Amino acid sequence: MERILRATGKAYHPHCFTCVVCQRSLDGIPFTVDAANHIHCIEDFHKKFAPRCCVCSEPIMPAPGQEETVRIVALDRDFHVQCYRCEVCIYSVTAVRCVSTVV
Repeated sequence: MERILRATGKAYHPHCFTCVVCQRSLDGIPFTVDAANHIHCIEDFHKKFAPRCCVCSEPIMPAPGQEETVRIVALDRDFHVQCYRCEVCIYSVTAVRCVSTVV
């Protein structure tokens, strides 16, 4: 008898239970579903739905092997921590203290 995988209230052949974006089999792999109940691998879900940094336009998503990330929200804009910079001296606000000569 063939093995059947049950997820999202439905039955699947293990090789048919795949990410809608990359088509990778999700048998035994963490997954998530979007609002339309489409199945995604975690990486593709973050790529598709994560907020985008207003500086580099890349998605703000966890580093490989991590489950969470930090983002900075300022003036209704999203930033990677490393992209958030002082507008006067352009150094990272999180890394060094700004010394401005502007009065």
